[in-house]
Amino acid sequence: MNAKFNYSREAANVYLPKIAQESTFTDHHKGFTIVPHKFLRCYGLSEYEKLILIDLWSYMGDNHHCYPSIETIARNVSCSSKTVERHMDALAKKGLVLVSNSQRNNTYYLPNDMHKNPYLLLSEKTHEFIREVRNTVNDYKLSQWIKGVVKSEVYHEFIIKLTYTMKHEFRFDKGETELNRVQAIP
Repeated sequence: MNAKFNYSREAANVYLPKIAQESTFTDHHKGFTIVPHKFLRCYGLSEYEKLILIDLWSYMGDNHHCYPSIETIARNVSCSSKTVERHMDALAKKGLVLVSNSQRNNTYYLPNDMHKNPYLLLSEKTHEFIREVRNTVNDYKLSQWIKGVVKSEVYHEFIIKLTYTMKHEFRFDKGETELNRVQAIP
């Protein structure tokens, strides 16, 4: 490595919290936001959806809710307020944020069952598949194929069925199972 290049020899998990606490020049934004890899690398979320979620979590901190304005979020993630509104609606429809509307600022909550979110589950399974086939296929072609699958109608239909399945209990009564009803969904 070039001797003129000064780099940290500490692991990122050790070094980044130190940066968050550093206050030599300013102490306005101390702290950091924990972002699970499942969200950061989720194939079913757009770039803005990820940024908006991270921004919301940063406001939540030690709470289970927050209420930044749409304009504040837009400023923080470098987009328009209309873009935030559109992606916030998508996040709510995907079950990744709960929104309580008010006249002033909306209040945003974390759902209790985010770990079971179908977008995260399907993305994690896709990552497992990639790990299995990665050495046998062209990496660029694999990436293009994944993008195509995630944008496909079949993928979204599967998400809908998975969402329905996750929300309903499986009962075995009168010869018909909940699974059979799920399969019958158009």
